[in-house]
Order: sequence, then C-alpha cells, then structure tokens
Amino acid sequence: MGMKATPADWKPPLVVVVGMGMGPEDLGVEARQWILKAEVLAGGARHLENFPEHSGDRIPLKGPLQSSLDRILEVSGRKRTAVLASGDPFFFGIGRQLTGRLGKERVLVLPNVTSLQVFFSRLKESWEGVSVHSFHGRDASADPGNWLSLLSSRSKPVAFFTDPLRSPGWMAREMIKAGCVHWEMAVGEDLGLPTERVGRFSLPQAAAAEFSPLNMVALFPMAREKPQVPPLGLPEEAFQHEAGLITKMEVRVISLAHLQLQPGQVLWDVGAGSGSVSMEAARMVPSAKIFALERHPQRFEDIGENLRRFECFGVKALRGAAPEVFADLPDPDRVFIGGSGGHLRPILQGVAQRLKLQGRVVQTMVSLENLERARSFWRERGFTVEVSQIQVNRGAPIGKGLRLEALNPVFVMVVFKPFQATAEAPGNEP
Repeated sequence: MGMKATPADWKPPLVVVVGMGMGPEDLGVEARQWILKAEVLAGGARHLENFPEHSGDRIPLKGPLQSSLDRILEVSGRKRTAVLASGDPFFFGIGRQLTGRLGKERVLVLPNVTSLQVFFSRLKESWEGVSVHSFHGRDASADPGNWLSLLSSRSKPVAFFTDPLRSPGWMAREMIKAGCVHWEMAVGEDLGLPTERVGRFSLPQAAAAEFSPLNMVALFPMAREKPQVPPLGLPEEAFQHEAGLITKMEVRVISLAHLQLQPGQVLWDVGAGSGSVSMEAARMVPSAKIFALERHPQRFEDIGENLRRFECFGVKALRGAAPEVFADLPDPDRVFIGGSGGHLRPILQGVAQRLKLQGRVVQTMVSLENLERARSFWRERGFTVEVSQIQVNRGAPIGKGLRLEALNPVFVMVVFKPFQATAEAPGNEP
C-alpha cells in the first residue's frame, strides 16, 4: 500500500472520481482541491454546470457511456482528469464502469453522501436492511415480475432508482394489477434541488399522480398479520385447486430438487394447473423468472388466486395452449411439464427448440405410454434421461388405528445434456 495521494503530487494517468453528493455544497475542501487541480473535467451536464469558471477541458458523460469512457482513457494518460459523479460513485454510480475500463490501480475515488441516505433522512426512517435496486439500464419492455419478485414475502423497505419509463406511477399501477397492495410508497423528487419534494402515498394515490423525472421510490410494508407457511413443501390443501389436479407435495419437492433452479434463470411451468410448482419455485428462488402456463380457464383462475395468496408477485401466469404460447416467452433454462393435455409431442418439440444450452427438463407422468414417448423423444436428440418412480403412502385412520393409503405412483423424468469439456478448454495444455 502506498502513501495517500494528494492534489499536489497528482500526475497522469491517475483519474480522480469525485462524488458530488446532492450538489456542490456537499463538497469538502479536499474534493474542491482535486477539482481545481484537474486539467480535464468529465461529468454529466448538471455537474459540469457547477464549475463555469473552471479552465480545463470538458468531457460530457452521456449514454451510452462507452465512447465517453474511451475518451477518458485516452485523455487521462496525458492530462490530470477528474470525473464528477452523483452521490457515492460506487453506489449505483459510474465507479464500477470506470474501474472496469481503466483498471482499479488508476482510479482514486472520493465518496460522498448518497441520494438514498438523504431520502431516508428526509423520511425520518432508518435505511438499515433496505434492499436497493435500479431500473437504469434495464430493457424498457422487461417483464414487471422481475422487480415485483423483490416484494414477495419482504418484511423490510425496498428502494428503487427509477427512470422515465418506470416512474412511481407505473410502479404503483403494476403493483395494484399484480395484487401486491400491502405497501405504502414514498417518493423523493429533485432531491437536493430547490424544487425538492418528499411525500408518502397509498398505491392508488401514486398511480394517479405525476412526479418529477428525477426521483427515487421507497416501498414500506404495511403492518398486518401474515399466515405462517413452511419454506418448502406446502400441503395441497393450502392451494386453491380443482380436486385431484395438483402436483402432490412429495412429488413437487422432488421435482424442484431435480430442476436445480438458479437465481435469475427462466423457468417454464407447462400445464401448471394450480401453479403449485411455480409458487414453490418462486419462494425458493425469488429472482428467477417464472412463467406458469395453463390453458384451462378455471385452473388459470386458480393460479391467479394462489399467486395472490402466497404473494408470489414475480410469477407471470399466461393462459393459452402449449406449444403456441411458447412464442411469447424468453428461452428457458428450466422446464417443468406437469401436464400435456394430449399434446405431448408438439410440447416436447417446442421445448427442445427453445431450451438453453445446459438446460434441464423435469416431467411428471403417470402412464407408461407417455413415459416411453417422452424418453424416446429426448434420447433420439442426444439428451441424458433419468427416470425414477415415486410411490407415496400416507397415513389414514382406521378405527382407532392407522393404515397406509397409497397415492398413484408417479414417474419423474429428468432430461439434460451433460457438459462435456474439450481438450482445448481454458487452462488445459494443447
């Protein structure tokens, strides 16, 4: 570790990143000295405007950032370059992109107060344990479930940096639509500016309001009694479902283990029925992108009720017949097939065409005929197929005693392509 750098001995190619806090009034003496010493200032337009008398060259930062980062890389090799950043540069700021482009050894960072700190201080709320997320840089057409899943069973506040497309009003409308209504919304507008406003709103109030484009949102869970449910293995009676048409708890748990669902992966639940597998998966891996597909009208209604009941806001239910509905979905990492409705082969063909590399398919069946059809289909395509049979016997009263009552035996088929390392894999000698 070297000595602490000072403005007096600043030489290229060191780049100094200055967190501006909420504005120039938050800058300390040291930060101002670094800025005065700089020969080049890079930053957003509103940050650069704070130094009209600075004689250095200017690099405006505007998206996409790659060209600006390239310019900083080139100029900073010759001239002392300071980058003006919002708040703390490493808290949803430019710090990560700069160190990734320039290298950590070339960057000195002067952090400052963040808008999150200011926002929660205005609200007189602690921000310990707050989960913080940003919409910036996300695909504008992204499914709202990707962020609604963050609210599933959450008992502490969740904060968001919004963007012009994902405004507080949009968030409130999406939450109401999903049945995610047990939250209060706080909005901080133009924080640190003369036009600053901070307010608390019910979701209907926020849905109907207009806000400044420069804002952030905090969602606070409302106090209420919540049912206690196990982390895995919900009993069938916990779900609204058509009699008998639900994946039994024991089969569901084993199927989820075989799926090996990972955070951020896409899961198709084909022939979802009551949606029990989707909901158990969502509770296990909240960040997964889960799609419950069901063509039967009443069963589709059951899925909606169960999603609300268990607050699995990140699961998207789609009504339609497979494989036609596959066209509306992102490619899957995992697929669970609980029912085929007599269309097994076209469903398997649709899955095979879209399954990602190293994807997995888990299918439950009760008939030998479907088992052999599915097994032959996947083996012909070079997949590894593993089959097990689950026979569950549950205790049932008989007089003053207990007998075992057998449930229908179920086949569980697991399909995947084994990863095969090549002789020229990284790290191997040729």
